Amino acid sequence: MELEGRPATDRFSPHALRRACATHNYERGVDLVAIQQLLGHWTVSSTMRYVRPSATFMEDAYRRAVTTTLGELTAEEGCPA
Repeated sequence: MELEGRPATDRFSPHALRRACATHNYERGVDLVAIQQLLGHWTVSSTMRYVRPSATFMEDAYRRAVTTTLGELTAEEGCPA
């Protein structure tokens, strides 16, 4: 990067590339255990330190969970006992 004259803000490390790979795979729905094996970690807890979901991903996940729960509650109220 230095030889190309790129600014320090454009630089990244191989470690940052591993984090990006883990995060993007997680956000695309890849199973955490599969990501663990891809990265060569012994434990899922090690892998979780690499996964850094975006705020948008977290908001979407929250909305899906709330929508699903409300849908289930509404369906239960409509069912005769």
